[in-house]
Amino acid sequence: MLSNKIACFLALVLPLIAVAAADPTTRVTIHEWERFCLLLPPSPGSDIADSLEESVSYCTSRTPQVRYAKDMPPGFITSYNYYQALDLSYSQVTGTIDPAAFSLSASDNGGMASRELPSGAQCIGYRHFIQFVEPNEKVFCIRCCHRESDCPTDQSDKGCKIILP
Repeated sequence: MLSNKIACFLALVLPLIAVAAADPTTRVTIHEWERFCLLLPPSPGSDIADSLEESVSYCTSRTPQVRYAKDMPPGFITSYNYYQALDLSYSQVTGTIDPAAFSLSASDNGGMASRELPSGAQCIGYRHFIQFVEPNEKVFCIRCCHRESDCPTDQSDKGCKIILP
């Protein structure tokens, strides 16, 4: 009986550990207003959508929870706004970017990252997240959520202005 309980526990927990440990370079965070991370291509000049699976973390400042992150390219974030839901169910950052600061094409339509893509991605302290980087619109947005309904990943074609206003 005890071995069945242990086997059930391990069956539930091991996949979670594997996902969390899968790739520490695909972690993001929103740590209050001054510190956040985004998933971007591993090197400047890559197309956002084409490199989603290889995306890595870039942070605005050193973040202990995302210790393998790269530094956000200087001048990439040109403005941003932080918002946290009154019930603390989600936090988000929306803002503008200078695509040239990361050698992104001004015609790149961008793409959506979430816990499904890149594989194993996660927002520290939350169960769900959604992120858009849209060089053609010169905008980005990220929301980390406790409830899946606050991070609507089923509308990836809508972008920041519709999904995370």
